[in-house]
Amino acid sequence: MTPQLKSGRALVVHAGESWYDAIVAGRFDFFPKLADAIGLPAYVLRAERGASGRLLGMGRHLNVVIGPRLPVGPGIWHAHPGYLRGFWYLDPMGVNMHSSLVKARFDPAGVDPAKARWFWNGVTGWHLKRNLSKFPQEARQAGGLPPARCAVFLQEIERFSRPVHWIDSLTLLRTAARQGPTYVKLHPAQSPETTAAVRALADQMPQITLSTASIHDLAAAAEVVVTQNSAAGFEALLQKKPVITCARSDYHQATCEARDPQALARAIAEAPARMRGFGYDRFLYWFLGQNLLEPGKPEFAGRARAVMGQG
Repeated sequence: MTPQLKSGRALVVHAGESWYDAIVAGRFDFFPKLADAIGLPAYVLRAERGASGRLLGMGRHLNVVIGPRLPVGPGIWHAHPGYLRGFWYLDPMGVNMHSSLVKARFDPAGVDPAKARWFWNGVTGWHLKRNLSKFPQEARQAGGLPPARCAVFLQEIERFSRPVHWIDSLTLLRTAARQGPTYVKLHPAQSPETTAAVRALADQMPQITLSTASIHDLAAAAEVVVTQNSAAGFEALLQKKPVITCARSDYHQATCEARDPQALARAIAEAPARMRGFGYDRFLYWFLGQNLLEPGKPEFAGRARAVMGQG
């Protein structure tokens, strides 16, 4: 441990798994820009090593954690890329379904409509026209896909060490397919076991169509989008699609939640009417523009300092 870390004050990034190598290799501009904004000596440590745990307990440094660990306490923030490219979490509680946004209240009346519309036009135009997503997508299909009742975006959520889902993938898929034609897209990291089980279910239920099409085409073709808490569900909001989430999610304020198969069936029937008139533009601006950070924007430094109490 360097003398600065023993006696001084620093910005310490605790990087787990493959994040350490990626950060050291300079793959993310978020971290050098954060270091410049904070103005303290910056260090990157492997989160799995003992020094990381000791430093988190000191309470002296500004600690930024990225990876599977979820420590919470004074002087600790969690970083991670957001659901859309260019946006990052910097949150004291965690990221995605563990972030502080899970318990945050979205008040559309408190969002400037003009700013929200400008933000919405920029973000949706950039991502949809370029067919952008967290993972590479097939080219958009001219004329779109045949319509369907549901588009289901699957995950490997049952393997989480701390369960956050309410409905398992096969039950979710079976319930959705009973409501009408259903597109299903497997996750790029889907396990062979889940893939085989989904294919077997598709063989039994002709309503199910397995697809590798762009998630944007699939969302556009469906009346509703169903997922547990996938980023693809968030991305469907860019098309103002009714989204049903079946797990703990930090974007639930813009979805219909279903905690059992019966609730899911009802939500598929009711979501289009329930979400009609929802302020998607205001939600997107509130979630991304006001609660996440954009390293590419000039206001990043000031907002990062404010989040970490250094402003």
